Amino acid sequence: MQKVKKFLAVTLLLLTFPIIAFIATQFVLDSSKEIYNYIPEESDIVIEVNTRNFVREIMYQRIYEEAYFNSKIVSEEGEQLEFPDAGFDFFSSVIIFREQWAEENIWMAVLGYSDQAKFEAFLKEQAPHVKYHFGPKYVILQITPSSQQENVADHMKKIMDGEIKSFKERVDLSELFDQSKEINCYIMPQNDNSQNQLISGNLSFDFLADHIKVDGEFIPVSGFSDNAPIAYEINEDVAFSMRSSLNLVNSLYWFNEDEVHQIPQYTQMACDYDGVHMFMVHENYGLTFPFKQFPDMQLHFDIVNPEKWQTFIDTLVSHKDIKLDTVTNIIVTAQGTYFIYEFNDKEFELMRTDVNLMPSTNEKVYFAMQLKLAPFFENIQFAIDEQNPPELFEQTLGLGVVEGRIDELKVMANIEEIRFDLTLEDETNMVADGKIQMINRTGNSMIESMSFGSAAVLFITSYLSGGFE
Repeated sequence: MQKVKKFLAVTLLLLTFPIIAFIATQFVLDSSKEIYNYIPEESDIVIEVNTRNFVREIMYQRIYEEAYFNSKIVSEEGEQLEFPDAGFDFFSSVIIFREQWAEENIWMAVLGYSDQAKFEAFLKEQAPHVKYHFGPKYVILQITPSSQQENVADHMKKIMDGEIKSFKERVDLSELFDQSKEINCYIMPQNDNSQNQLISGNLSFDFLADHIKVDGEFIPVSGFSDNAPIAYEINEDVAFSMRSSLNLVNSLYWFNEDEVHQIPQYTQMACDYDGVHMFMVHENYGLTFPFKQFPDMQLHFDIVNPEKWQTFIDTLVSHKDIKLDTVTNIIVTAQGTYFIYEFNDKEFELMRTDVNLMPSTNEKVYFAMQLKLAPFFENIQFAIDEQNPPELFEQTLGLGVVEGRIDELKVMANIEEIRFDLTLEDETNMVADGKIQMINRTGNSMIESMSFGSAAVLFITSYLSGGFE
C-alpha cells in the first residue's frame, strides 16, 4: 500500500484547491507548450500527462459524485487522505521521457512548480532517493537510477539551462499530441536496430466512463506490407495472450528481475500464460528467490536463423543465466523457473507440457494482446517443496512475504481486461487500437485508475522499454 499511497499523494494534490481547479477548467484553454523545450532531442519515448484534464474530472467526481469518490479515495484506516500544498503547478503538463545511455536507459520527468521550497520539501519527504534540478519554472526529476550519476546530474542541469537540443528539432509535439486526451505518448525506436519494423508512432489514452480508450498510429518501414500478419489466434481462455509478427518484443524478464536482451530475429511470436505454481525451497538450494517456479504457459517463436538462436542459447548458458538439460529438454533459469523446451531449425518453444496454437484468420493484424487481471493473480499458487523444504520459520515468513506482494499487486484487480491490437491500414500507416475495461461499469475510469496508476505506468513503460531496444 505504500507505493499506492505515494502515487495518491501526487495525484491528490490536485484535489486541495477547488478554486484553482475551477479556474483551470473554465478559463485556461491549454497548458503551456513551453515545457516541450525541456525534452532532449535524443529521447526515444515521450509521455505527456495532461494534468488539467485530470483536475477537471477529479473535481467533478469529488463534487457531484461524492459518495462514490470517497468510497475509492480512502486510507487503510478508512479516512479520506488529505495532503498539503506541495508547490505543484496545476496548469502544467507532466512530461516523462526516456534517453538511451551506454548500456542503460534513463527515464526522467519534467513538470512545473509554483513554490520551489514547498515542492523540494515534498520531494524529500515522499521520494528521498529521487534526484532533481530546478529551473525557473520547471523541475526535472530522474526517475531511474544510473551507474553514471555524475554525468546524468550534469546532463539534467544542461537540459534546464537550455544547453541540450530540444526534441522539437525532430518532432513538433504541439501539433502531434491531442490535448483533449489525458495521456499522449510518442515512440521512436532506435535507428541502429536492423530488426525495427516501425519507424515511429504515437498513442493516446482517453479516460472515458467505464474504460480507457487507446488510439494511435505507427509508420512502418518501406515495403512492410510484404511481411506476414500474425499466424496464430489469441487464446481467450488464458489470463494473458500475445501474438506478434513484429520484432517488437526482443527482451524477456523470465519471471524475475534479470532481463534477457537481444532475442534473435523471428517471424512469429506467440505467448500464453495462465498462472504459475511456486514451491518454496530451503535456502541451501541456491536460489536468490527461494521458490521453484513452474509457469503454466507456452512461448513459441518461428525463427529465422537457427545458428543465431543457437549462439543466443549458448551465451545464456555461458553467462549462467540458464541451465540446459539436453536429455530431458528442461531449461532452468538462474531464479529457479522451470520450462520444457523444443529447439529445431524452424522454431524455439518454452512450455509447461506442450504447445497448442490455433491458426489466425485475420490478414491485417500484426500484433495482438489481451490480459485478464483476475485470473492473472488468482492462478498464482504457493506450496512447500517436499524434496527441499525450508525451515518451519522460513516457511511462515517466506510465504507471508510473497503473498503480501501479490496482495499489493491486486490493487490492479479493478481492471477487468486490457486489449491492444496493431492493424495495417495501408503501406504507410499502422493503426493502434486498445481498451482498458474497468470492472465497475457505473464508476469513472479516472477514479478507478488512481488505485493502480503507478503499477499501470510501470507496466506500459517497461513493455515499451524492452520492446523497442
